[in-house]
Amino acid sequence: MYASNKHMSSSYVPYASRPGWADLEPIPQKDAPNALVPIAYAEPYRDAMDTFRALVQKGELSTRGVELTEALIRMNPGHYSIWAYRAQTLLAIKADLTKELDLMDELIKEHLKSYQVWQHRRTIVTALQSSSREIPFTTRALAFDAKNYHTWAYRQWALLHFFTPSSTSHIEKDVASTSTAHQDQDSSAQVWQDELKYTEELLEKDVRNNSAWNHRFWVAFESGMGGRQDGVLGRELRYVKDKLALSPNNPSAWNYLRGILKQTSTPLSDLRTFVQPLALGQRETSTSSDEPEISQDAELPSWLAIEFLADIAAQEAKGNQDKEKAGESAALFRSLIQFDPIRTNYWLYRAEQVESVA
Repeated sequence: MYASNKHMSSSYVPYASRPGWADLEPIPQKDAPNALVPIAYAEPYRDAMDTFRALVQKGELSTRGVELTEALIRMNPGHYSIWAYRAQTLLAIKADLTKELDLMDELIKEHLKSYQVWQHRRTIVTALQSSSREIPFTTRALAFDAKNYHTWAYRQWALLHFFTPSSTSHIEKDVASTSTAHQDQDSSAQVWQDELKYTEELLEKDVRNNSAWNHRFWVAFESGMGGRQDGVLGRELRYVKDKLALSPNNPSAWNYLRGILKQTSTPLSDLRTFVQPLALGQRETSTSSDEPEISQDAELPSWLAIEFLADIAAQEAKGNQDKEKAGESAALFRSLIQFDPIRTNYWLYRAEQVESVA
């Protein structure tokens, strides 16, 4: 977009010289007087923007405006004003929005991290009121970049917009009118069950995919569609325990465990039986048949499990004013220095903090 004009092909035809555009007088960009470093816009971009300003000044919403904005978007996909005008025009002229989604499928592949591309897609899909393409599309996008924030945020919007009890927009236009509300609710419930399975597939490929862990937490606990709350905690505890038994030094899984305990007001101490073997390196020792078997490939002891035990002891020391527990917690925090020397001062602070409370 910013290439010097001397590198542009001499065959470029300005919009004002093209059929159907002669009525528009291009409006140049108003730069500051005597600008020290004026931007050397490429001629096609400069001409298209000058023409766009004329179109906006005229207040025209037309098919040629759609043509012009596509050309500009391909040169500068981050230009919000172009996207906003394009959306307004498409809706005003009642354009075929499925073709616009085809264009979005193409552009998002190249611009996954563009806010504007995703927002425009949301505008178009909202107008269409059809969810048929969105979950499969985001699945393909995440296969390319499994940790892209924009894709995850859009997927969550689509799920909430189309597949919740309060939403009627998830009823596709091609669904027969004889479909019952009960069948529709069953279909929505299946979408959310499939979403949990999807996170499992991603975590099978990469157990440290923090984005997948975050999405699973959102589905299970924050979306309101994760299942009966009296069963969610047990299900999610079993799942995260299995992953920690496989990879006990995975911060993402430990954060997930702490998150669900906090969300459900479950004491850390309820996990003592599970955590102790990981912290002490007791691979073959299991005090409960309910706990998962620790993988032979697991790297033990787990310093994150040691931190968890230290936090358990710290909570018990604070709650009971127990100096013995405070000493136990402080010793565990200090032991973490050998595993994480970069944060030596932090671990010393945690140890001193718990000793000062009890």
